[in-house]
Amino acid sequence: YPDELLYSQLCRYYVRTGYTAYAFAADDLYSKRTVHPDIEFLNKFNDDALYWITKYKTLEEIIQQHTMFPVYARFLPKERKSAAHTALIKMEGNWRNLLAIPNTGERYLMFCPECAKEDREFFGETYWHRQHQIQRIRICPKHKCFLLNSNIRNSGRISPGLYSAEQNIPYDTFKKKD
Repeated sequence: YPDELLYSQLCRYYVRTGYTAYAFAADDLYSKRTVHPDIEFLNKFNDDALYWITKYKTLEEIIQQHTMFPVYARFLPKERKSAAHTALIKMEGNWRNLLAIPNTGERYLMFCPECAKEDREFFGETYWHRQHQIQRIRICPKHKCFLLNSNIRNSGRISPGLYSAEQNIPYDTFKKKD
């Protein structure tokens, strides 16, 4: 979907394939079962998962269009940006040290209730939008309304899992209260 996080795509895969536990999906996706899915970027995928993830788009396109890399790398010096990009392409963990990611404390996946409503009307489901996850931005650029926090943490210690937007964004968030 447009502006969708790769994490969101993996969440939809997890829901639709009917895994009974996250650990089984992790076995099929990641190089190690103990991986905590990275919400904003990507993890080291196994060869089979990487094949399917890159079947229609290159890893470069996925990084640019479905991760937060363009947001955090925007104002970095060219050499540092290039090193972080190379680390992401190689799926090595040292890219976090190269990007300027602010530590703003506890964070949650955010959503716009109007975007969720439109997604459901147009696509039949909603998803996690990249633009809603930019730190310190609290207004939806499309609808000019406040973004809301989901109950899915995007920082600190969290249980590993793939939490889809459709299952975690309530339908009634955009209904007017009487």
